[in-house]
Amino acid sequence: MRNRGGFPVLAFLILLQVPTTLGGELPEKPGWWMTEPLRLVQTNLRETDSGLDPRALIREVEEFPANTLLFSVGGIVAHYPTRIVHHFPSEFLPEGRDLVGDVLREAHGRGIRVIGRFDFSRARRAVLEAHPEWFFRTDRGATVFDENDLHGTCINGGYYHDHAPEVLAEALERYELDGLFFNWFGNLRTDYYGNDIGLCRCEECRTRFRLKYGRDIPAVPDRDYRRFMFESSREVAGKFREAIKAKRPEALFMTYFQEYTDGIVSEADFYKWRPLPQWIYSASESVNRALNTYPEKMSFSLVMPYQEMRYRFASVAGQGLRALLYQNIAHGAFPAFVVLGTFDQPDRGAQESVRPVFRWHARHQELVSGATLAGRILLYAEQGPDWSSHETNYRGFFRLLSELHLPFRVTNRLGDLDPASTDLVVLTGRTTPPELRAYLARGGRVLATGTTHPGLDLPRPVRLRTDTRSSYLRVEDHRILPSLGSTWTLFWEGDFLELETVDRPALTLIPPGPFGPPDKVSTLSERTEVPGLVVRDLGRGRLAYLPWNVGDLYYRFGDDKHRLLVRDLVGHLLEGDPQLVTDAHPSVEITLLEQASGGRLLVHLVNLSGHAGNTFFEAVEMRDLSLRVRGGYTKARAVNLERDLPVDGSGAFVLPRLREHELIVLERSGSE
Repeated sequence: MRNRGGFPVLAFLILLQVPTTLGGELPEKPGWWMTEPLRLVQTNLRETDSGLDPRALIREVEEFPANTLLFSVGGIVAHYPTRIVHHFPSEFLPEGRDLVGDVLREAHGRGIRVIGRFDFSRARRAVLEAHPEWFFRTDRGATVFDENDLHGTCINGGYYHDHAPEVLAEALERYELDGLFFNWFGNLRTDYYGNDIGLCRCEECRTRFRLKYGRDIPAVPDRDYRRFMFESSREVAGKFREAIKAKRPEALFMTYFQEYTDGIVSEADFYKWRPLPQWIYSASESVNRALNTYPEKMSFSLVMPYQEMRYRFASVAGQGLRALLYQNIAHGAFPAFVVLGTFDQPDRGAQESVRPVFRWHARHQELVSGATLAGRILLYAEQGPDWSSHETNYRGFFRLLSELHLPFRVTNRLGDLDPASTDLVVLTGRTTPPELRAYLARGGRVLATGTTHPGLDLPRPVRLRTDTRSSYLRVEDHRILPSLGSTWTLFWEGDFLELETVDRPALTLIPPGPFGPPDKVSTLSERTEVPGLVVRDLGRGRLAYLPWNVGDLYYRFGDDKHRLLVRDLVGHLLEGDPQLVTDAHPSVEITLLEQASGGRLLVHLVNLSGHAGNTFFEAVEMRDLSLRVRGGYTKARAVNLERDLPVDGSGAFVLPRLREHELIVLERSGSE
């Protein structure tokens, strides 16, 4: 679930992850979700669906074709005859029926895995009246409720700590669930209308926070409060994992949280209230970041088909939904799609649109399973308590690297960086990983951007300019920036970190000047020695630093000069030897994945040319795309076209036609 501002309503648990050691013992061997090819359909049941025909449902899942079903079990509504107090069976569950048991029996009989869905974020008024201390309280002491008279619970209350484990114990004892998923895990930050509800001030939260921090809960979330919420949710996640693994050790535990879980859940969507520009890399970013930061876990990127929660029966353009599913596959995950209730939808356009992706994956599952991203550029996602995957400087670089066809991986786990396997590290945030100094000394390359000084022996900061307008950057050295040969000015605005002067900077600051009527605008004649770009050698490596947020500007405005600037800088740092060379259009997203078991390199091309501002049309067919991948590959085969592609002596080949998606398998001579 997500709120009106584009952020998950999970008490900061996705956006503000705190890097800590993994809770719980990791399994001795990978779980089924790490070894089996998955195609997942999630059916978010309404209470009125409790009388559905299990056999018909599983037949539709199998024909979709999916092999994993995320199915509603309990929480707000129980779709089985529960015996737990304050856990209410559906009023539409036929007498003597056990929908969960019937669905499990049908699914397992057809080899389909079942993940049980639970939602403990809300409860009925009867529970509130019996246990008022279990619920979220606003600064006025009120609960948060919706038009269904469901009231928001608190992660620190007894509903999560005592009641939920009882429900889990009952479900795990009754049913051989293959996994368990928990929706809206953690405290709410908005209601279903998108209204900000503030921070919970129930007695339990206030007492815990005061004991830990010696003060009251703040008016707005600060660093302490974010840590408090993270630790509160981690405590509950630990309890849930312990309860699950005690009764069903081989079951998957997944939710919108990263510690103690086996799978990291995200949602990919084009909800109508998200701010423009529309984030077309919704699935790509979450899967790339999850699988490379937590390679021991699986990424579950759920593609949401509808306009938003108020319009669950109105689907968005099917071409865009297919693009998100192809992004899942192209970054190393699998297709995962959500429907409300059953497959009997008033608008069947969405599910019919995405069915070809599921069919494609079923035909080629052995080819794509077990593949991991092989990009040699790392985009650092710090994921600290004040970091968000929605940060525009980060998103701008995700977009830039994608459009420039520079294969990359997103991670905050750098480990022992080796220049032999990592060509470049890109920093967009507020922290500098300590591993970078040794990496640079050994010959690594780093591109840093933003107004937090990265250290690394760069010139000292002088002052921070904030909210600057009507200012420019002057191009002083076109040898480093050859693509800007027709201009000597660059647009920029916002914050800028002034550094001590350096010898012959490639970019210098032009201070703000008059911007009124054309008669009085600046002549740009004022020159400074304030560097807008610093490039220097450190050890055997090289570092480039832009003390302003070029990624943010590109994300918001898409200025072509900023794209050319980044392209030239990366080319300068890589000394003209990129991993991939192609003439494909920037709207074609290209990823490289290694499949260790087959010794192959997989090249996915996802054609996003159908995107048009805030909708999708059919992708524009492209022809004769030239590609060359570093690595001595001599054989290429286009899977969708079902044909071999001639490879020349330089390793280049031509893809004759690209529609929505293509997979090219590269091999070296002598490989099977």
